[in-house]
Amino acid sequence: MNRREDDDSDDTNRWLVSYADFITLLFALFVVLYAYSQANEAKHQALSEAIGEAFGRSGGGLLPATGKIVGNEPRPTALDPQAASRIELRRRTMDTVRGALRDLIDQGSVTVTETPNGLVIDFNASALFETGIAEPSPAARESLTAVGRLLAGTDYVVNIEGHTDDTPINTRTFASNWELSAARAAGVAKLFEQAGVAGTRLVAMGFGEHRPVAENASPDGKARNRRIVAILKDPCDAPAGCAH
Repeated sequence: MNRREDDDSDDTNRWLVSYADFITLLFALFVVLYAYSQANEAKHQALSEAIGEAFGRSGGGLLPATGKIVGNEPRPTALDPQAASRIELRRRTMDTVRGALRDLIDQGSVTVTETPNGLVIDFNASALFETGIAEPSPAARESLTAVGRLLAGTDYVVNIEGHTDDTPINTRTFASNWELSAARAAGVAKLFEQAGVAGTRLVAMGFGEHRPVAENASPDGKARNRRIVAILKDPCDAPAGCAH
């Protein structure tokens, strides 16, 4: 009777062994997860070695030395050939435009910059037009025509913006700065078209005095606000993208 009771007691308590093993493994899992969440490399290495010794493995531990899951590192992707070609075209176009406008750039009358919206050519209107006039001066026509010829060899969409200061204008030709800024933008677009840029790639807009880049309280501020901005947009950057 006593022996049978002892055997029954042993059978009843065997689940405790499995339960204790499960708790131990669960504890080890949480310790490992906690270690991965810490950036301390020394602690990570010490934990790795301790776990290795506990499971009878010597040298190097069980965890990757970097604390990262092996095999999940992002793989570098090769640049799409077409994208690389477009980037190179943009760089060459910007360099060529700067060369064609070197004199005006050196005078501080033109800036050429690359922005997320495209290549931007910012002309000081004083370098292109006489006061209250929408027809570019002879010297300006030469520079603008040179730029137009360069753009004719690309497929950029060219947005041309006309801007003025806040000085009112009311002449026989222009009733307001709206008309003056639009006429100046259209004049530049016309020169580009004559130089070979397809009219379907040209957009002319007049903003009058409503998008200033400086205060109109000083002559210098007014001069900065009188400008023509040509934005060269890559058609591949449009939502429709380019055909591959």
